[in-house]
Amino acid sequence: MLNRYSRWDGSQADLCSADDLIEHLAEELLDQRSLESALRRFLQHGAEFPSGRRAMGLRELLQRMRGAREQRQGQYNLAASLNEIRQQLDEVVDTERTGITRRLGQRDDDATAPAPGSSDPMFRELLDKLARDRLAQLDNLPPDLGARIQGLRDYDFLEPHARELFQELLEKLQEQVLQSTFQGLRQGIESLTPEVLAQIRELTHDLNQLLDRRAAGAHPDISEFMAKWGQFFPDGIRDIDQLAEHLRQQMARMQGLLNALSPEMRRELEGLLESVFQDRALQYELGRLAEAMHQLFPGFGETGLDEDFFGDEPVSLQDALKLMGEMDEIGRTEQSLLEAVQSNDASVVDADAVGRLLGQQAAQMTRQLQELTRMLEEAGFIRRGDRHRWELTPLAARKIGDKALREIFGRLRESGLLGRHAQPRRGDGTDRLDEAKPYAFGDPLSLDVQRSVLNAVRREGRGTPVRITPEDFEVYHTEQLTTCATIIMLDMSRSMMGRRFQAGQKVALALDSLIRTQFPRDHLQVAAFSYFVLPLQPRMLLDTSWVENGGGTNFQEALRQARLRLAPHKRGTRQIILITDGEPTTYYGRWRWGDDERDDGDDLGGLGETLREVSRCTRERITINVFMMDRHQTPAESAFVRAMIRLNKGRAFFASAEQLGEYVLVDYVSDRRRAYLR
Repeated sequence: MLNRYSRWDGSQADLCSADDLIEHLAEELLDQRSLESALRRFLQHGAEFPSGRRAMGLRELLQRMRGAREQRQGQYNLAASLNEIRQQLDEVVDTERTGITRRLGQRDDDATAPAPGSSDPMFRELLDKLARDRLAQLDNLPPDLGARIQGLRDYDFLEPHARELFQELLEKLQEQVLQSTFQGLRQGIESLTPEVLAQIRELTHDLNQLLDRRAAGAHPDISEFMAKWGQFFPDGIRDIDQLAEHLRQQMARMQGLLNALSPEMRRELEGLLESVFQDRALQYELGRLAEAMHQLFPGFGETGLDEDFFGDEPVSLQDALKLMGEMDEIGRTEQSLLEAVQSNDASVVDADAVGRLLGQQAAQMTRQLQELTRMLEEAGFIRRGDRHRWELTPLAARKIGDKALREIFGRLRESGLLGRHAQPRRGDGTDRLDEAKPYAFGDPLSLDVQRSVLNAVRREGRGTPVRITPEDFEVYHTEQLTTCATIIMLDMSRSMMGRRFQAGQKVALALDSLIRTQFPRDHLQVAAFSYFVLPLQPRMLLDTSWVENGGGTNFQEALRQARLRLAPHKRGTRQIILITDGEPTTYYGRWRWGDDERDDGDDLGGLGETLREVSRCTRERITINVFMMDRHQTPAESAFVRAMIRLNKGRAFFASAEQLGEYVLVDYVSDRRRAYLR
């Protein structure tokens, strides 16, 4: 297999899957972005996925479209677009000159050569006068292309080949001018005969009548017109507005070329366009068509495509018109991309146009951006919620929790903090092991039938029937099971906002994923608290719209609510994980704001009420583990936390936002190991 490597140029982006998208959105959501913000950011900037795939966003597509414009501007020289016509006219004139000198029987450098034909002096004199008159006309042709073509129109050629060359050039120019308006001209006709030009005149007249009615505010039916003239237009045009827009795009080519040339060359090209038709009626109808474009599209002709081309590669008039069509499409697509960036709506972009200009891969990426929400919805990751806003599904919440768990456990493995915790002790439980032991009174009667019968055969030492006694019984060992009911109380007071609250969110998601996958019999609840307690579903941790960070920090109510929620779980370990960054500032029924403390006869105030709630939790065998975030702790705050721990026999950890997940997960697994050994 041959592999080829090349420098990254932006074209190597690849389509992404729904799993890639949700993995990327998980990273954004764990960084405290809302779902709407994460989707908006992906649309704007794209992403690089862990799988190695890369998706372009609207801004990169816009930048590449601007690059396509600059590439063409730096490559081509439009000033040379008239040189080919000028050279062809020179060839016509030179061919005529050569024919004239041949008929005179002389060359420019040999005036003594005999003249062919009659030797009659009078005939020779007339021929000489005619030839010199023609040469004088050729010498006096103006340098301007339009006037030069008009002069040759009025000129009576003596050389048939020169006449043929001029007629071919004239017909080619007529065809190019008409093709700049009617795209299907080449397919609709074989040659521009007078009859065909009359047909084009009739087509333009009918078209002008439709456009005049549209400019007056009507919406005329074009079905009859398209049935008659449809071969001159692309498929898919259904109404007058689509027809007018198609004409605008076609005519913008010539207008763009005019605007891209210098004033002198623009006047020369305009003169050329006026000189290619002798049919005054057709010129009149084409002029009316241009006026209709001005009425229907304000600014048409005044602005057009004002491009600055500074390259060296020459182009013909035909190629220049084609280039102007591309530049017009680039301009329209660039504008739609800019609108998409501003509105965050990729549906306004024409993916087919993007494909024509930037390649099919860019077109596929555009379509994927347009179908982003549909892809996620079909994969079951998002759904419409209240007020028709997108919200994450439980499946997406689990995916994001798995990512948080992998991130935290990845750091644990790197630091060597996480180890295996197999339990050597066997005991009563529901999970049967493969090992067996002799039955003892009180054991669950989970018989190993094969071993029990074999013991009876060995004991009796004879054939059937086999008589089994309780001494023959062997029962399976069962794994001793423990359950752990945990409630995370996440401080959402003002001082916690930012990295600390984000770390707490990530820990709650990771614990939810850990318990769901590794300890399915365990139970986890999450709540946030400030001056009140707000129960949360894990998926709510991916949004912050519910956060209320005013009114202080009420430890007492948080612990009371946690204790009540853990009350139904009578078996196994029960614990409260309190994630905070300071001491209580409010308490149930009483308030304390900063240094303004109410005197209620209790020297400890809210601290005392909180410690009383700690004592209630302790009596109900609920462990409290406090995780203090990385804010500088005052001596009073440290003393209060230590008082809680002394009462409850739990633990206190002082951790940074980056370390919090490691401490919580290690502590959770350690707690289960200790409960397992009891």
